[in-house]
Amino acid sequence: MDYDKIILELLDRIKTLEEKVAILENQPNNKASFVPSVRGISLTDQARNYINDMKQKARQEGKTEITLLCNDIQKALGVVNRPAGICTAMYDSMEANDEILFAPPSGKSTTVLIKYYL
Repeated sequence: MDYDKIILELLDRIKTLEEKVAILENQPNNKASFVPSVRGISLTDQARNYINDMKQKARQEGKTEITLLCNDIQKALGVVNRPAGICTAMYDSMEANDEILFAPPSGKSTTVLIKYYL
């Protein structure tokens, strides 16, 4: 095998990809930085509304508690890498008897798990 040739081809591919990324980063409203907004409502407010809706739906189904994971809320809202706003909404939606089942030291992560008692 000609390893030098393979390495040069890989470096050329990397250069091409870097150029494409640079072009995409300079485009306005590219999807990498775009967070959908529902009629001007912030992501945190959207998450609060989602949590309240989930709690209401669980009550209607006769449940006494619901456990929500930050990452699941992100997926439901169609966003990625936005745990700070989601976690803020999760903590804001807590009442006195609700429990944080898991949270990292920073308190904000896709792995934040909270049990809400209904």
